[in-house]
Amino acid sequence: MTKSKLYLLVAAMTLSACSSSPKKTFTGPADDFVDAAERGDAKRVTEFLAAKHPVNQKNQNSYTALMSASERGHVAIVTQLIAAGADVNMLNNFSWNALMLACVGGHTEVVRALLTAGAKARYVSPNGETALQLAARGPYEEIMAMLRKAAR
Repeated sequence: MTKSKLYLLVAAMTLSACSSSPKKTFTGPADDFVDAAERGDAKRVTEFLAAKHPVNQKNQNSYTALMSASERGHVAIVTQLIAAGADVNMLNNFSWNALMLACVGGHTEVVRALLTAGAKARYVSPNGETALQLAARGPYEEIMAMLRKAAR
């Protein structure tokens, strides 16, 4: 094989690899809504809410938009979803709520917003996990202090 043919082959393979990355496909609007919240796409989240999309609907992985935004630390979207009526105490298939997901990531402002909105600081999952235990893994001292205060 000549040098120029080898170069063309390598270039073609590189382009093919770059363009063959999998694209997300959604099975329904809930998947798209939750994905927008996870990515922090405030414009798309606003569009879903304006279209009266059910704010507490779960995607195929049993996450709500609030859970995904909480896990990623998108406090503005969390606040927007709470204002739209998101249930701060809903559970995913792992029996974790948005507060627990925010604690794992150390998202202090999200934890504050969720507690203010009525998230249950004393909730214990069927596996015996609490938000406080998850925050302690960080360790996220400010979050742990907020959870202790809220649990009184």
